[in-house]
Amino acid sequence: PNCKQEYQNYLYYDMTKAQLSFVEKEFKGANGWYLGTLRRRIHALDGKKEADRVEGEEICAKMLTLIDNMKKNGDPQLDAFMLASVYHDIGKFNYDIGTNQCLETAKHYLEISRDFFVTLGGRDSDIAVAIEGNIANVEARLSGNNLPTKKESDLSVQRARYNCMMRQNDVRTTQVGVHLATALFEAYHTIEALRLLEKLACASRRVHGSDHRGTADTAFLLKRFQARYVSIGDGLNYQALRYENDGKSCVIQGPVPRNIFEPRNFDDEKTLSVPTAVIYFSLGSPVMLHGLKKAAHLN
Repeated sequence: PNCKQEYQNYLYYDMTKAQLSFVEKEFKGANGWYLGTLRRRIHALDGKKEADRVEGEEICAKMLTLIDNMKKNGDPQLDAFMLASVYHDIGKFNYDIGTNQCLETAKHYLEISRDFFVTLGGRDSDIAVAIEGNIANVEARLSGNNLPTKKESDLSVQRARYNCMMRQNDVRTTQVGVHLATALFEAYHTIEALRLLEKLACASRRVHGSDHRGTADTAFLLKRFQARYVSIGDGLNYQALRYENDGKSCVIQGPVPRNIFEPRNFDDEKTLSVPTAVIYFSLGSPVMLHGLKKAAHLN
């Protein structure tokens, strides 16, 4: 189906509220379903808003009570992964509130969640590494220091979040994927970023239609990442097309407008072959590296 409605996140917020109200009235005894509905609702809340904070604190209490009852009754739906996920949700919500008391609470539940995921997949699993990054952020805020800015740590957090959602085709998954692609691009993982954006753009176009805001935003970012603009020191921009002579020279076309979304006049552009050594590459331009005897596959 082609969704024509512009997505502004209110739909998910309202739908999770309505779903929770319905489940609490009609299916509260279905513990697994009820717990999943509580988790979806807390994902939609903004801990910095007073009403959402109050509601989120109530949901945290409900989830803790519910998992205690499920433990006592030996409910098979409450496995280690579900427990770890619930504790992570509680920790993340308290982190978003940001008071010192809530940060202490966040650290407590994030550490429990991390320990569960370490047991499930090892300390080097994507999710465990991501939660370690969350805990480091909490500790930095409690100590008054700046948040860690390691790119690889950021990528682990973003990857883990996307991997938990990647089997879905909803708008929220696309947004998380776009955030991951942007982080990858800024960390110079250009090829991975482009492949992810191409996948997201295709899925969004198929599910929501080409006119949907999510599809348009993804296509916009993909075009920006694919620009591959370079300079040769004359103050003008060119588009890199391909390498020649085993990477010693590069074929470029231009000059092109500084804004990649401005229309190009191809009749006024020229195609040139210039030594690679004189080119100033912009972020995102593929490069050919020489001397990679042990890692030639990187080219």
